[in-house]
Parts: sequence; C-alpha cells; structure tokens
Amino acid sequence: MEFTVDLQPEEYRRAMIWHQFASTWGKRINDWLGWAILVAVPLTVLLLLIFVPGALSFWFWPVALLALLYAAYSTLAVRYQIKRQAATLFQTNPALAHTRYHFHGKGMKLTDAATEGDTNGVFFPWKEVKRVADISESFLFFVSDENILIVPKRTLTDETAFRRLLRKAGKIGV
Repeated sequence: MEFTVDLQPEEYRRAMIWHQFASTWGKRINDWLGWAILVAVPLTVLLLLIFVPGALSFWFWPVALLALLYAAYSTLAVRYQIKRQAATLFQTNPALAHTRYHFHGKGMKLTDAATEGDTNGVFFPWKEVKRVADISESFLFFVSDENILIVPKRTLTDETAFRRLLRKAGKIGV
C-alpha cells in the first residue's frame, strides 16, 4: 500500500498534543491535575481572601504560587511550545510535510515525495515500530518513545485495508 502524506501543521500539532498529554494514563492524569490546579488555586485564594482573610499564613503564598506556576507551565506553556514548533517545523524541514509511505508485510519505507525513485529513504521493519496509536484523525507510529510518524486518515485511500495490514503485522488489535 503506497500513498503520499502531506502533513499539515494542525495535524502535527494535534498529534504532538495527544502524545504529550493523552498517550498514557499517567500523562492524562498529569494533564487533568494541571488543569485542576490552574482553576483551583486562584479560586481558593479568592474564596479565602473573601471569607477568611486572616487564615492565610505566610507559607500559603509560596506554595500557591509554585502550584500555579507548575500548572501554567504543564498545561498552557507546553501547548504553546507545541503550537510554535508545528508552525515552524515544515519551514525548516519541508520533507516532513510531504513524505511517500510504502507499507507492506515486512515494514514501512518512507521517502521524500519530491524526489524520483525509491533509492533514498528510511525503512522501518515492523519489529522496530513500538506501537501504533489510532487517534481520531491520524495513525501514530511510535518508532521510539519520542519519535512518531504521523499518517493522517484523510490521506488513506482505503482505511479498512490499511487497518487489515496493521492487524496482520500485529500492530493494532482486532
């Protein structure tokens, strides 16, 4: 099965945010805690200042500030960094935005869609693909814990046949 992926910055951004915040239960819990702290700390400070202003000790403020900074960084700043990276990634490395994928029983080969021929490229045997994640708009192929190949579902001519190939390779469940 062969097709060309013309990855868009928004697809890259969504995949990276999913990888950073939702790819494991631990990451999901960390993201939920970050959002909860981001909401709870200002609300707690406001309620305490209104209803019991004398109850706030000196040590409350540094702890509240540290919690708020952690939550802001882990939820907002990382998302902003991913958005900036997605916007500039394809300018600095245009081959990532236009890649030819060839999937078969032994693995997958990636080549630059702009070049003719199949001589240059990278081959990944199925045993090197750690896992495949099926998210709403894409398939994510983890070739390491941090390196991901993104295949948007819109680029597939036959998603059912593609899923069959992945199932046969043992990369997604039935």
